[in-house]
Amino acid sequence: MPAFKVVITDFGDPDHSLEAGVLRDSGLDINLVRMQTRDPEELIPVVRDADALIVQWATINRKLIETLTQCKVISRYGIGVDMVDLQAAGEHGVPVANVPDFCIEEVSDSTIAFVYDLSRRHFVLDRYVRSGGWGSGRPIPYWPPPRLHGQVLGIVGLGNIGRAVAQKAAGIGVKLLGYDPYLTPAQAAELNVELVSLEELLRAADFVSLHCPLNDETRGLIGPAQLALMKPGACLINMARGPVVQQAALYDALANHRILAAALDVLEQEPPKVDDPLLQLDNVIITPHTSSGSVQAVLQLRRDTAQNVVDALCGKLPRSIVNRKALGW
Repeated sequence: MPAFKVVITDFGDPDHSLEAGVLRDSGLDINLVRMQTRDPEELIPVVRDADALIVQWATINRKLIETLTQCKVISRYGIGVDMVDLQAAGEHGVPVANVPDFCIEEVSDSTIAFVYDLSRRHFVLDRYVRSGGWGSGRPIPYWPPPRLHGQVLGIVGLGNIGRAVAQKAAGIGVKLLGYDPYLTPAQAAELNVELVSLEELLRAADFVSLHCPLNDETRGLIGPAQLALMKPGACLINMARGPVVQQAALYDALANHRILAAALDVLEQEPPKVDDPLLQLDNVIITPHTSSGSVQAVLQLRRDTAQNVVDALCGKLPRSIVNRKALGW
């Protein structure tokens, strides 16, 4: 029997010894091919006869998918699958698998850290000291802040990560509001979250934290109209995907102080251009899409992504298939 061909389209970590070990330990004869491109046109000649794809950020579009002759699974390094055309994969009979429990602790920890940083104005105080403000008599911008206890945290998207944020935030004395059209009020109540409309959440929250997937329903979810509903002293946290927020509208709201501040782990364009106007603002914290990172999380991700491939090649269903509807299952 010829070897199965598994193609890694792109990656952040060049060490694939863990993935190779999972594939080897399956007992299957597997030829692991490594690419490093997000361009589907560059991938097509290599992946057309692949039995499985492992994808990080590469664009897996309809054109590429329709060239696949024997692919049994597309396995994503991560939770989000917005870079894969799920409908096309389903129509072509290819399951798309992810790692749904990846980085829950890390992203929820980072969210709570952002709440503290924004609440205690660390983004201001650090710059103040670096500019010689300590002892200068100059007033500190945005200071003093209101006490965090008793403020309102609004969580948009109560999936695994949003729920973890709610559980952790319950210990810091904030009131919790949630918006998720797929959650029932009873399910929200178990998290001590009051389920409200998006408009109600935006009007009431002191911190709005985004944790929804990127899809047709959520692309551009937060734009000028939504930002206009927020309090002048409110802060926006985006831990979802950059395009969930209309970035030009966010810049306008921050630059004109219609909202207080923002903390962003994701941007519309990653990496941003050096002249991106958001980078010039002093009321925004930006991290380079790293909130998911920890030693343990990365090891789990690499192992579980490879295991999805092994399961599919062995004729089993990977534990998390995200395009069941498109597959007709």
